Amino acid sequence: MRTLSPLAPSARPVLPARTQKARGSVPSALRGGEARSGVRRCPCYDGLPRPPAESRSPALLRIYNTLTRRPEPFRPRERGVVRMYVCGVTPYDVGHLGHALTFAVFDTVRRYLEFQAFEVRHIQNITDVDDDMVRVSSERGLSIAALTEQNHRVHLREMDALHVLRPGGFPRASEHIGAIVEMVEALLARGHAYEVESHVFFSAQSAEHFGELAGRTPGELRAAPRTDSMPEEPEHLKRDPLDFLLWQPGADPGASFDSPWGAGRPGWHVECSAMARAALGEQIDIHGGGSDLVYPHHESEIAQSEGATGRRPFVGTWMHVGTMRLNGAKMSKSLGNLVKVTELTARGHDPSALRLALLSRHYRADHDFSEEELVACGERLGAWRRALEAPGGPPDALRVQPWRNAFMDALDDDFDTPRAIAALSGIADGLLEGRLEAATARPTLRELAAVLGVEFDGGSTPS
Repeated sequence: MRTLSPLAPSARPVLPARTQKARGSVPSALRGGEARSGVRRCPCYDGLPRPPAESRSPALLRIYNTLTRRPEPFRPRERGVVRMYVCGVTPYDVGHLGHALTFAVFDTVRRYLEFQAFEVRHIQNITDVDDDMVRVSSERGLSIAALTEQNHRVHLREMDALHVLRPGGFPRASEHIGAIVEMVEALLARGHAYEVESHVFFSAQSAEHFGELAGRTPGELRAAPRTDSMPEEPEHLKRDPLDFLLWQPGADPGASFDSPWGAGRPGWHVECSAMARAALGEQIDIHGGGSDLVYPHHESEIAQSEGATGRRPFVGTWMHVGTMRLNGAKMSKSLGNLVKVTELTARGHDPSALRLALLSRHYRADHDFSEEELVACGERLGAWRRALEAPGGPPDALRVQPWRNAFMDALDDDFDTPRAIAALSGIADGLLEGRLEAATARPTLRELAAVLGVEFDGGSTPS
């Protein structure tokens, strides 16, 4: 990513938001990609009505699609409605900054889409039926349900502290066993699955496009080394190493359910396919998660979802967030190299500054945690707060508008939050230096910062 320094907007008068062209007089240092023409139909203030989603061109927003490996104009299947499924946590332990990064990113995606008047149906699952859930619940002497509730409450408190809006639903795998069994039966009936010794596997060879999301051929996937994102499965029962579990036998308390193949529990991948279908339908607009989920989890979701329904594509746009690292190593529960939101807020870091730090690099880039960066984001946030109290300059014919355009152009460009943050700093600088009128620039700064989930009031972790 380029390091961008915001420049002062052009001194020439600009038109109001409803007639201002998208690139009109955007500060040149904040421009990204090629100039796009068209009319911005956006409010200058919270009080102005937004146009209906049907009236704006969705082609202004371009999102990098992992499946096609290029930015594409975003067009939801249903006009004005976005169906978004984000892979959530497996609550055998509390989360860390890697999870916070993912959820802050997709919360920003949701906020920007809602800012553009889309209805966003946002779902984030809970994987409460899993090998780790079985193991940890047994070690701690807790039921799986109690372990799930305990760690989910911590997750919600941390996300509330980061101003992450609650998704429309938190479906649990344990609550969707019927839908999972129905999907496995459909895959068997369509020749995409086979049963061996009370196990049911998906046949990767039956999926014509298997490997496309990962960008590898089946042969390359077979030769690839194992990663910590690959669940342990009975390899000796598989016809092909690429096949994966749909159902496995088991009698563990809280993780054993009746099925046509005997008591047991579902495989990891089919849980998300069934929950996404139950909550959002057979085809969805955005599916997101960390980049470590591309293979095998999301690759397998595509294969089984499209195999069960016969409808392609299962997902219109695949979005993946880079990994959070600590001292160059991926932050993960298995490695134990975790930094937690509660630890940082307990040390006095402002949650809004932490949110700003999570968005300070492009979402697809890997992110090395740095306490120095967090301190710098706190200082930036302090400047924004001071700007909201600054007297600003004289009436200026809405000179803040180019910064609004720059902010929106940044987020339209595959959610380029670093450029969006730079635009907000441009507004703050203009207020502090008396170049922008307070009556227009202050509400603009507050409104656009809220699109990034940055709040200026409070800052303590909710109880």
